[in-house]
Amino acid sequence: MNSAIVERIELLAIGPDGERVTWSSHLGPMYEALIVVRLFLSNGVEAIAGTTTYTEHEFDRSTFHATSLMTPFVLGRDAFDIRAAYEDMRKRYVPLGHLATSLFDIALHDGKAKSEGLPIYRMLGLARHEIRAYASSPLLATDRDYVDYCQDMIDLRYRAIKIHPYCVFDDDVRLIRTLAEEFSGRDVAWSLDLDGMYSPDQALYMGRILDESGWEYVEAPLPDGDLLGYKKLADALDLDVVCGGNSLPNAHLIELALEMGAWDRSRFDVTGIGGFTGAGEAVAATRRHGKTCEVQSWGYTLTQAANLHIMLAHPNCTYFEQGTPFEKYEFGARQVIRPDSDGLVRPSELPGLGVEMDWERIEPFVYARRVFST
Repeated sequence: MNSAIVERIELLAIGPDGERVTWSSHLGPMYEALIVVRLFLSNGVEAIAGTTTYTEHEFDRSTFHATSLMTPFVLGRDAFDIRAAYEDMRKRYVPLGHLATSLFDIALHDGKAKSEGLPIYRMLGLARHEIRAYASSPLLATDRDYVDYCQDMIDLRYRAIKIHPYCVFDDDVRLIRTLAEEFSGRDVAWSLDLDGMYSPDQALYMGRILDESGWEYVEAPLPDGDLLGYKKLADALDLDVVCGGNSLPNAHLIELALEMGAWDRSRFDVTGIGGFTGAGEAVAATRRHGKTCEVQSWGYTLTQAANLHIMLAHPNCTYFEQGTPFEKYEFGARQVIRPDSDGLVRPSELPGLGVEMDWERIEPFVYARRVFST
C-alpha cells in the first residue's frame, strides 16, 4: 500500500443537548461531550475518531486542548505508519496525552482501514463477527425504577445487565436484594459498578451478597489504584473483581494487577488507553495471564464503535457495554449499534470504524473547533 500523508486535521468539541444522566448519587448530572478528530489524507480518505468525556456543570474543554497540543506531531506524517506515530506521541509532553494519543491512533487506524476497504476489526485480525451486549444502567431514582429498567432490558433481549446503583451502602444492599428476589431464576448475567465508593469492609460485605445471588462480577468496589485492597477482595470472593478502568490506562499497570491477582479481568477503554495500539498491548497482557478483557464502551457511537472493533478482533473479550438511554448516545451517527433478537451486536461492515456522521445535524452543537494544515 502506498503511503498517505495527513494533510489537514480538524478538531471538534461537540455538546449534544440530550438527557443528562449520571451513575452515582455522589455525582451530579453529566455533561457528556463528544471530542472528534477528522484527518484528511493525501489519498482522498477522511479518517475519524471520537471520544466521550464526562464532566459536571459544563462541557469539557481539556481533552480538546490536549488533542490540539498533540496535533503538530501527527500533521504531515505517513498515516499508515501507525506504530511510529504512536510511539512518538507517547513520548511527548502533552497533558492528558493518553487521551490525545488514543484519538489520533484510532483515526489513523480508521484511515488505513478505509484505504484498504476493510472494517478495522478485520484489518486487526478477525476473531468473530458479533459479541454479546449488556445493558448498562444509569443512576435511577428508586428500587422500583431499577426493577422496571431491568425488565425493559430483558424484554429487549438483553441477557446481561450492569447496575449503576446509588453508591450508598445501605441503599445498595437493599436494592441488590430486591433485584435478586425479583429476577431469581432468570437467565441473566448480572454485574454491579460501585464507582470506587466503598470501604474495603463494605466491598467485602457486598461481594458476599453478590456471591450468594450468583452475580458474575463486581466493578470498581475500590479506587483502581488500591491494588492490595483489590487482591484481598479478589481472594475472598467467588465472583470476578474488576477495576473501573479509567484511572490506570496503562498496559504495564494492567499486567501488574493481573499478575498479583488484584483484578480477575482487565478493564480499559480504547479511547483512553492509547487507541487500538495501546488496547492491543492491554489485550496481549491479559491473554498472557489467561484472563479476559472487560472492555468499556459507554459513550457516543464513535466511542462504542472503536471499542466494538477491538472486541471483535480478539477472542478474550467478553461483553459489549451498551449505555442507556440509547438515543442519547446515538447523536449525530448515521449508523448505530443495537443488539439483535439474540442480544448480540455487530458493526455496520462499512470500512474503518463503520460510522458516518451527520455533520449538518452536529454543527449547531459544536462549541470549539480548530483546523490545522500542512
